[in-house]
Amino acid sequence: MVFSMRQLTQLLSGFFLLLVFAVSVTFTYYNSVPVTIGVGSWQFQPQPVSVWIIGAFVSGGLLGLLLGLGLFRNVKSRVEIRRLTKALIEAEEKVSNLHSPSLQDTKK
Repeated sequence: MVFSMRQLTQLLSGFFLLLVFAVSVTFTYYNSVPVTIGVGSWQFQPQPVSVWIIGAFVSGGLLGLLLGLGLFRNVKSRVEIRRLTKALIEAEEKVSNLHSPSLQDTKK
């Protein structure tokens, strides 16, 4: 039986996902003691340790994806574009105000 590179990659990816699932189920089974987490004055409901740890990994992964996509850099760029656009409009108004009296003086 001959596998193409694409089939081999899919097979290894599927095996890896099954392995991660099996490890997650085992981890959840052995770490089921409820724990209360407190952050500052907030107290969260008691949840199993595995829920807190898996939740931390998932939220960290999502935050990493957001940062990797550059969404926050785009926000910073958009704010800078707005600031520069306002400055340009103000400068253009000043220039037009400077030109308008001189044009009226030449018409008289």
